[in-house]
Amino acid sequence: MKARSVPSSWKRFYVLDAKSRPVEVFDRGEWSRWITENELIFRRTLLDESGVTVTTRFRGVSEPKTGEVSLFVTRIAGMEARDNTSYGARTLDEALEQHERIVQKILRMLTAR
Repeated sequence: MKARSVPSSWKRFYVLDAKSRPVEVFDRGEWSRWITENELIFRRTLLDESGVTVTTRFRGVSEPKTGEVSLFVTRIAGMEARDNTSYGARTLDEALEQHERIVQKILRMLTAR
């Protein structure tokens, strides 16, 4: 029997269980329904005076090019283009800790002006 090769564009799809832990699903339709029916943003911090927003959300897809599965992403928007970045995390706890560190770092930068 010949082993099936995985195409380079192959992605893995995940949903969250009741405790917000990623669970891989193999039916793309099931994944799509879950993604549209559930809240994907876990934390959003808007720093009003500066217009900066930090958002942490569940992606639900792992990219085939990366060895590490980063299903949560924290994005910074509203700063100078070079500072608008995204950071991946494997777990919700890791993502929320990362979110807080980023917000505190931005607050320190803003108050140092």
